[in-house]
Parts: sequence; C-alpha cells; structure tokens
Amino acid sequence: MGKRLPFALNASVLIALLAASSAPTPLYPVYQDRWGLSALTVTVVFSAYALALLTALLTTGALSDHLGRRPVLIGSLALEASATAALASADGAGALMAARVLQGLATGAATSAAGAALVDLDPPGRPGRSALTNSIAPAAGMAAGVLAATLLIRYAPGPTVTVHLTLMLFFLLQAVAVALLPETARPHAGAWRSLRPRVAVSPPADGRS
Repeated sequence: MGKRLPFALNASVLIALLAASSAPTPLYPVYQDRWGLSALTVTVVFSAYALALLTALLTTGALSDHLGRRPVLIGSLALEASATAALASADGAGALMAARVLQGLATGAATSAAGAALVDLDPPGRPGRSALTNSIAPAAGMAAGVLAATLLIRYAPGPTVTVHLTLMLFFLLQAVAVALLPETARPHAGAWRSLRPRVAVSPPADGRS
C-alpha cells in the first residue's frame, strides 16, 4: 500500500474533524431563531465543546501510543459520527450541548491519534511533511466547515440536518477506511495510566535550567 494513501487518509481525518467542529458556527443564528436561544446560551454551548476538546487533548493525547492509532481513530470517528447524528436530530439547547460535548471528546482523541499517525508516516526522503500537514490541516478544515455550512444554509433544504448527516456519512466511511490500514504504532501496556492528565513546565521556563 505504501505510505502515500495512509498519509492522505489521516490528513483527511484531521481536515474533516475540524470542518465538523466549525460547521455549527454559521448555524447558531438558525438555532437561535428556531429555539429562541439567548446569546449567553450559545456561548455556553460553544464553551461546552471547547472544554470537552481540552479534556480529551489532556487525557487521550498518548492513548494511541498504547492502544495503537487504528483503534483510537476508529472509536473516535464512530463517536464523531454519533455526535453529528445527534446534532442533526437536536431539538433544543440541551441536546445541542450534549452533542457538542461528544464532538469535542471525539475531536480531541482523534486529532491526537491522526497527528501521531502522520508523524509515523513521515517519509524519510521528505522530513517535515507531517509537521506541515499537522499545521495546515486544522485551519483548512475549519475554513472548509464554515464555508460548506454557509453554502448549505443558503442553498440546501434543512441545512441543520443536511450539514451534519453529510459529515456523519463521511466519518463512517473514514472509519471503515482506517480499519483497512496497517497499524503504524507498537501498542504497549499503560493505556489507563496514560489517561491521567499531565501538565509540566519545560526546564528553560521554570528557572532551574
């Protein structure tokens, strides 16, 4: 299979995840008008996603080193698909917030695993491609998500459903594709211990260098 296709697939996972994270942004005015949400409620919904994302990044960042890239990605993509299905069927602020929390958890876990897989697949002849992709893909994904959602709001019927169901199908296809890839990591024990958040200060910054 080589490394080109797996590399492209993991890059597409990053792009799709961040597209899904930003897709609800143009839809918030629609939700506000439909459900009578206040600006404060919308802010709380967005904050719930951000908090869930941060929690996942702090706890699952090293999980794929222990379990392998594929299991973490497949599980995260399945959770992301569930989150987008929940967003498509949301009927109020509570359901919207719960779906965004699921999305934040899935995005944090999957982006860590996909980013690590890109490093694993970095071609020896072109070092640094993984770092460049990890830098560009999130921004590209967020821009694509906002643009796609905006266009669907303008031209598609039922945009709050169409956007999320489209993403759900895409994530399910990506999960199947990831399942067919070879594993790039060497799983080892310590998965539960790796979930403990670790916050450290680098030696040059703590005054003891």
